[in-house]
Amino acid sequence: MSSPRIALGGIIHETHSFAATPTMLADFAASQLYRGDEILTRMRGTRAGIGGMIDAGARLGWTLLPTLYASAMPGGIVTAEAYETMLADLLARLEAALPLDGLLLALHGAMVTATELDAESHLLRAVRRLVGPELPIVVELDMHGNIGLETVEQADVLVAFDTNPHIDPYDRGVEAAEILARLLRREVK
Repeated sequence: MSSPRIALGGIIHETHSFAATPTMLADFAASQLYRGDEILTRMRGTRAGIGGMIDAGARLGWTLLPTLYASAMPGGIVTAEAYETMLADLLARLEAALPLDGLLLALHGAMVTATELDAESHLLRAVRRLVGPELPIVVELDMHGNIGLETVEQADVLVAFDTNPHIDPYDRGVEAAEILARLLRREVK
């Protein structure tokens, strides 16, 4: 039996709508903007949530298919250009990885763009349209998110940080991967 094909990625931003300076693509590039295998190279073994997903996926024997991973410092509203560019890249890489057995996403839960008040729901809706209703999607989120009903409806499982200050993103990434493994084994629905 072949190993499960699991895509992973994410776009992380904690938007502060009162901040006057918008968050641009350059802000993501200055922090973390990785594509494809660069995600594995840069994030494996880190204490970030996606680092936990990568390490757990390797331990579980999965074929990991990294898409796009972007993170910027908290700041003003994300420009439409930045968001649309990153989303299009993530979706194109996700489509190229099909067929899949599952998807792990690292998001924040409080990203606002110039065009989307609930960017995570918008992103998950686009992802769900692409991968279909049956593919299990597990999402890691910051506990400071503003989680809309659509986010809950589009993802199969949401896993949030437990601590503030955030000392557990890695552990939540591992937990997200382990929950996905249980979904794949049909131990949980």
